Amino acid sequence: MQENKKDTVQNGAQKTKKEQKEALQKELLAEAFNACMEEQMSFIPPEREIARMHTFSDEFQASMEELCRTKGKIRKQEATRREFVFGFNRIAACILLMLVVGGVCVGGYLISERGIGGSSTGSTAEYSTEGSTEETVAESAEQAADTALPEEEQTDQTAAGTDLAEAEEQMLPSESDGIRMLISSPVVDRDMETVKVTFGNLTEETVSYSRDLELQVCIDGVWYVVPKLHTEQEEAEEQDAQTQPGTAEVKLEAGMAQDEEIQLSEYRLDYEAEKYRVVSRIDGRLFGSEFRFETLEEGLEEALDGSLDSSEQ
Repeated sequence: MQENKKDTVQNGAQKTKKEQKEALQKELLAEAFNACMEEQMSFIPPEREIARMHTFSDEFQASMEELCRTKGKIRKQEATRREFVFGFNRIAACILLMLVVGGVCVGGYLISERGIGGSSTGSTAEYSTEGSTEETVAESAEQAADTALPEEEQTDQTAAGTDLAEAEEQMLPSESDGIRMLISSPVVDRDMETVKVTFGNLTEETVSYSRDLELQVCIDGVWYVVPKLHTEQEEAEEQDAQTQPGTAEVKLEAGMAQDEEIQLSEYRLDYEAEKYRVVSRIDGRLFGSEFRFETLEEGLEEALDGSLDSSEQ
């Protein structure tokens, strides 16, 4: 009997120690979770600032209410017969127009090559000018060789009518060693005039970043620098800033975040490009954060969804 009592007491003591250990682990996990949440919440601006920065449209709020009513399930959209016929007729008209234009171009080309008199006249002209054609081809090849760009200049690209130079570095991080550079949204509407960039410092030391933000575009997998559309006054101000080093540097203390904006109206943009990125220098290192513009297909889908909703109502 005494041995049984001893075993019971020992088992009870072990169980109590196990429960205390589990309670201590839960307490430590709760403290770690709260610390992580406080750190993450520090990057979120107050509700008053969020409301000042952006106001949701009535259409967006109506769409969100619809999603809440349907519990997140998107209602299946079906086009009416009238809309289907209208779309089909429009495609057929486009194809017919392309065929007519192609026929006119081919006819004009044949007339210019063979002449109105027929194929016999054209063939005679071809035989008589065979030697001069070969000389013309040789001269064209020599001119193309003389006007060829050097290897250094062949890396340049052109987008939206603007000459672009290849970026200094192709692979850039958006965060590293506790330093972050993030775009407010990875998909930007074409009507937006500015893009917000957030710099975050999760290290224990003060860092500095440059407010001279650079816009780059990706074409065929290669990044190019997009130049600004400068006026004479802006060029003078930029030259003054270059003669005074340190004016564009901003100090960012440990655990703090700072927002900057890049003016898209200062650039000539190609909305059909693969993607864009904003580049800045933080403590001497280049960082980049990517985004893309909303495609035309996405805008058409939203317009079609809106027209279908209004027709059903």
